[in-house]
Amino acid sequence: MNKYLPVDAQEPSAEIINHTASRLMQGAVIVFPTETVYGLGALVDKEIAQGAHELFDIKRRPTGIPVPVLVPNEDALDVYGVDVPEYAHKLAQEFWPGPLTIVVKASDAIPREFTNQEDGTVGLRFPDNEVVRQLMLATGRPLYATSANTHGTKPPVSIDELEDSVAEAASVILDSGPTQIRVSSTVVRCTGDEPEVLREGPVSAESIREALV
Repeated sequence: MNKYLPVDAQEPSAEIINHTASRLMQGAVIVFPTETVYGLGALVDKEIAQGAHELFDIKRRPTGIPVPVLVPNEDALDVYGVDVPEYAHKLAQEFWPGPLTIVVKASDAIPREFTNQEDGTVGLRFPDNEVVRQLMLATGRPLYATSANTHGTKPPVSIDELEDSVAEAASVILDSGPTQIRVSSTVVRCTGDEPEVLREGPVSAESIREALV
């Protein structure tokens, strides 16, 4: 099957999902669409860690900066996080699926090397994208995922913007056309008494405050 695969963002074909899921379970790194920007992903699986390690090499990301994890539902907050505050669940209920990354203290389900080395946190997001949901369903696992660009460059919102080095390194490239939102997700830290917005994106800081009133 061709490396570049066109995929319907709303109704991805079972053949393409199964092929991509199979490659992920073999430890491959893929490029895939989300509603925000295109992502570079690998399976969250302690037995198949080479893909996750390869993400850092492809991304050229400095050591110690964690890779976010895409998850299939709100319950994942308590699977991949510990001591998760109730307000984090409220934010997930309000904005998931969607462009909000919630940073929590990581559980043992996330290897230490893939967490923030300073505070042991991990960013979790449930994206509003059927391709990603189907991949998680087919593999039974969440995905390590970062924007599909090298560190310090602009995240791609279409396959045409994909850097050559990223395209060459990926085993599968799923193309559903330009993304809908075209801005990286909002990132909010949920480890203290109240949320702290680390990066404002499609979900505004004001919307976060209002959701918790």
